[in-house]
Amino acid sequence: MHVTLAGAAVNVILDPIFIFGFGLGIDGAAIASFLARLVVMVVGLWGVIRVHTLMGRPRLRPFLADAPALAAIAAPAVLTNMATPVANAYVTAAIAPFGDSAVAGWAIIGRIMPVAFGAIYALSGSIGPIVGQNWGAGNGERMRHALTLSLAVTAAFTAAAWIALVVLASPLVQLFQATGEAAQLIVLFCRWLAPLFGFLGALFLANAVFNTLRRPHYSTILNWGRATIGTIPFVEAGSALAGAKGVLAGSMLGAIVFGALAVCLCYRLINSLAAEGDAAGRP
Repeated sequence: MHVTLAGAAVNVILDPIFIFGFGLGIDGAAIASFLARLVVMVVGLWGVIRVHTLMGRPRLRPFLADAPALAAIAAPAVLTNMATPVANAYVTAAIAPFGDSAVAGWAIIGRIMPVAFGAIYALSGSIGPIVGQNWGAGNGERMRHALTLSLAVTAAFTAAAWIALVVLASPLVQLFQATGEAAQLIVLFCRWLAPLFGFLGALFLANAVFNTLRRPHYSTILNWGRATIGTIPFVEAGSALAGAKGVLAGSMLGAIVFGALAVCLCYRLINSLAAEGDAAGRP
């Protein structure tokens, strides 16, 4: 949790400094993201080496013995993380025919989202250990409670961020010096589409739970489902109906289906594991 929160905090602090304070724009956002990732690495290594003393000399035989178990989680997790960049690349390609201003608006929105919803990213990184600890203890009720509270926090933070974005829509347009299609896309996202990020947050939470409960393939299927059938048809329909604005709206609408589906599968999995624990006589 500290690793994720540290990275999110650094990104939130440095983004406006580099983008607006130093006037670096998109380059400033890239620099801030790079520095945030460095902080994530440093904090993570500090926890591994100094706090938990988990660092040891690599040994080939134990590594080969553990590799299959690690790969069973790591390989699907890598594939899961690849889905979002692929979906974003498709949306960028779909919005490009509408001009440089539309692409600029999409790029600016891509920088607004991590800042506005940074806490949700951090939350998705913290629920896994909580659920895993209670799974080990055989406490299905606390697993369900942790997921429910996390979803409630996601909804509350999404609502708070939406209110802030509605108020700041016009100032953000001015700060980024956006005009034309770019300004319209920013205002559309801030005032109307931002609440849909809550469904993405639910999907992120579900990914963490699935990985913790040894179902990483659920995350892979759901994320690639959103990146394909949850993105392409909606974007194409939106493009035909409303141009660049339709592309942006379509890219967000697919998250509703897969976010809701992920939450339902999460509760179903937790209930199933809790029932198995009861049947086995676990505490």
